[in-house]
Amino acid sequence: MNQKSASVIKSFIQDIQRDLADYQQLHQLLKVQHHNMLHRNGEKLTAMAESHQHLLQQLQQRADQRTWTLNQLGMDNSPDSVNRLISALPAQYRQPVDQKWTLLKSLVHTCMAQNERNSRLLMMQQDILTQVLHQDNDATYQPA
Repeated sequence: MNQKSASVIKSFIQDIQRDLADYQQLHQLLKVQHHNMLHRNGEKLTAMAESHQHLLQQLQQRADQRTWTLNQLGMDNSPDSVNRLISALPAQYRQPVDQKWTLLKSLVHTCMAQNERNSRLLMMQQDILTQVLHQDNDATYQPA
């Protein structure tokens, strides 16, 4: 392995570690978002939006960087390519990186599930609001 490839792989591994921290933070934000949605705390939701957006941008940048890294190593952007890259690591790095990658994938799915839960709650709240507003309109405009 040449020095450039070693540097690219080292960066890849560091990005996995950064993503773990950021996805853990995102999961916490999503749980707080759900709590604030339940309690209809619009001010806190608005205040959270900027940090939420910044975190998502960081995660997207690293995902793009991973794609670039795999391309630099002559691989496509697929789960199989990541697994081949991990398998090609020296023995002392292979298992820890594989564990981190597995944990990261699990955390991504956890965040997706929490985001879906938040979306369902938001849709329910919107439906209720629409029904309440529609009922008021019906009562106001019905002929006597």
